[in-house]
Amino acid sequence: MNKKIRSSDFRALSFILALALALPLSWKGLTGFYNWLSPFIMLNSVFALKSFVWLNIFGLVIIIFVIFRKRWFCTNMCPVGFCCDRISELSRRKPTDYSRLPDINRWAAVISLTAAIAGIPLFIFFDPLALFNGFFSSFTGRMTIISVIGFSVFPLLLIIHLFFPGIWCSKLCPLGGFQLVIDDIKNLVVFLTGRKRSELDTGNSGRRYFIMSGIGLLAGFSIPSVLKPERQKKIRPPASVSPLLFNSLCCRCGSCIKACPTGIIVHNTDLACFTAFMTPEVTFEKGYCLEDCNLCSSVCPTGAITLFSIEAKPQIFMGTAIISLENCLLLNNTECVKCRESCKYGAIELSGEAGLLCMVPVVDADKCVGCGACQVICPESCIRITSCR
Repeated sequence: MNKKIRSSDFRALSFILALALALPLSWKGLTGFYNWLSPFIMLNSVFALKSFVWLNIFGLVIIIFVIFRKRWFCTNMCPVGFCCDRISELSRRKPTDYSRLPDINRWAAVISLTAAIAGIPLFIFFDPLALFNGFFSSFTGRMTIISVIGFSVFPLLLIIHLFFPGIWCSKLCPLGGFQLVIDDIKNLVVFLTGRKRSELDTGNSGRRYFIMSGIGLLAGFSIPSVLKPERQKKIRPPASVSPLLFNSLCCRCGSCIKACPTGIIVHNTDLACFTAFMTPEVTFEKGYCLEDCNLCSSVCPTGAITLFSIEAKPQIFMGTAIISLENCLLLNNTECVKCRESCKYGAIELSGEAGLLCMVPVVDADKCVGCGACQVICPESCIRITSCR
């Protein structure tokens, strides 16, 4: 009994901590930190990018705990599971045995991970920690009806638990399914090494996992050829991966949006490209991308925004500044050099253009990273940043 109470208390404390880090507060590099605890997000990222960052160690630690105790993370730390259990307790329906339902959680976990090997992590955005953190990011910055609806999966899960208590954790959650897969692998190893003589249904399990893996690999290799490129190129946060990989690798957790100090990263609510829906994009309505900031890359748990150093920022190109000279004050005999003075990369110079009697601003595309400082400061709105992809 005491052990159960301690476990329950630890889970409640974990929920409070996860909630605090998910809220749009000034946590900087700790924003959405719980995403790094998900081994499902971690492995999808590692398989898709073929790279590993040091914060992925937290996901590996969770895997170690899961090996020794089945679904340890669900039992002790998951904030979504905590909320779903509390709602299930309020339900008038008695807990139901869902054994007749297929193990959607296992299928989702294996298919997503094997598809990630081919470069398309299919279900990474259904990770419960991504859903939890994403919901609170919908109230950050430019809140619209579409953005709220886009991140309504988490409250929808809670509503579902009023009618189907426990269904998310037992049958739907891909992170829970991944932990079950780990337990299946452990049991197979124990069986094959002869440490446990009890019978193991290796035949049926092997066939199921073979089919799951085959579907995942087939989807991973075939989906890129089916998807059409975005009609309108979006300006992504600095050091973002290619658009196709970005749209599938981004788990929509919103950590980059909450961490951005100038609030220029917002949700993409354009329904024209459904694969990019609710992914982060950059606008320059409130400010520009600070030359001494790399927070968006340091809080991204999937690597959709590649981790970069501040020193490397002059070589990271988001876009290019385009100047429309028709309304430029210099052409109207009014002194103005704000665009040149605002550029921290020396990408704008005044030059005498052929046929003009005055100096006009010219952009050096080799130096312009598309930070947006010139666009924000231009008094006549003559400058706009276009995507370099």
